Amino acid sequence: MKATHLLSALCVLLPTLAWSAPTHSIWSNQGYVLQVPGVYTYVPSANMTFNWTEGTSLAFVNVQAKGPADELYAFQLVSVTAPTTADEIQGLWNISKNGAPLCTGCAGSAYGLSQPLNSYFKIYAGNYSYHISGFITNRYDY
Repeated sequence: MKATHLLSALCVLLPTLAWSAPTHSIWSNQGYVLQVPGVYTYVPSANMTFNWTEGTSLAFVNVQAKGPADELYAFQLVSVTAPTTADEIQGLWNISKNGAPLCTGCAGSAYGLSQPLNSYFKIYAGNYSYHISGFITNRYDY
């Protein structure tokens, strides 16, 4: 009987504890620099979305940016490898050009995410071979 009460209490408290961690969402439609092997350029057009909850492995990152000849580069977070912080998401990334894989499951991180609007953030992956940065154009923290 007591085990049932304890289990019931945990079922109520655990979701509450998960909801109490700060959650962040930032967006950018203003890229800055793109670097992949053989390419280093300023980004003329980009759409970037970051959503994560601090101290967990709950995170979503999807970045799409146009290269100098209208190539479409994508950086997608596949999995989180360390608990997230207010400023950083460490994980494994898939990076592609026009849908073709360039780097699959590459270790890397996104950081500078706690900065205010108009500040820039960075993503590095694949032993610093792949990089994209942009400016925070919108954010929502709760």
